[in-house]
Amino acid sequence: MRILVTSDIHSRFHNLEKILRDVEFDLLLISGDITNFRAIDIERADEIISKYAPECYAVHGNCDPEIVLKMKLDSIKFIHGMTAKLDEFTLHGVGGSGPTPFKTPSEYPDSYFEKMLSKLEPHSNLNILISHCPPYGILDLTKSGEHIGCRAVRKHASRFDVILCGHVHEAHGVERGEVFAINPGPIAWGRYAIFDTETFDVRLMKIP
Repeated sequence: MRILVTSDIHSRFHNLEKILRDVEFDLLLISGDITNFRAIDIERADEIISKYAPECYAVHGNCDPEIVLKMKLDSIKFIHGMTAKLDEFTLHGVGGSGPTPFKTPSEYPDSYFEKMLSKLEPHSNLNILISHCPPYGILDLTKSGEHIGCRAVRKHASRFDVILCGHVHEAHGVERGEVFAINPGPIAWGRYAIFDTETFDVRLMKIP
C-alpha cells in the first residue's frame, strides 16, 4: 500500500490540494497541525480531503485546538489516544506536543503522553504510530541545535514498527536506526512523503 505521509499543513490548503490532486496514493495520514490555531479551518481541510481520499487518519498538533477532535467530519478520522485496525496494518495515534515557548492550544506534559501511549496495544504484524511529536533525539533537531522531541514517544518507540511524525519542520527526513521514523516535513513548505508498506521504501518529496 502506498501511504501519503503528511504533517504540518498550517492551513496552507492550496499546497494540500495540489499534492492530493497530483500524487497517486492509497491512504492519507496526517501527523497534526492541520490548522493554524483556527478550529473552523478543519472543515475546509475535510472538504478538500473528501474530494481525493475517502479515508484519512490523523492526530491533532499543538496548533490545532482540541475541539477539532469532536467536530463532525466526512473524511478525517482523528485517532488521538486510539487504535484503528485496518486490513494490512494497525494505526495508533497520539497528538499534541510538549510545552513550547509559544503557548499553543494543545500542549501537554510528558506524563500525559506516557498515559496515552500506555493505552495503545499493538495488534498486527505492522504497527504504525502517528504522532505529532517525534521521538526525543530522532528527527527533532531545531535550527538552533536543540532536541525537542517527546521522551515518552522515544520510550515506547520499540512497540511500533514505524513512527510517522512532524512538529519540527526543519528536521524532515527518515531514520532507519534503532527506530524507524519518518518526518515528511511540513505541507506548509510543500513537503510530503510516500511510504510503501510492502517494501518499506520511503520517498521524501516536495512540490516543484
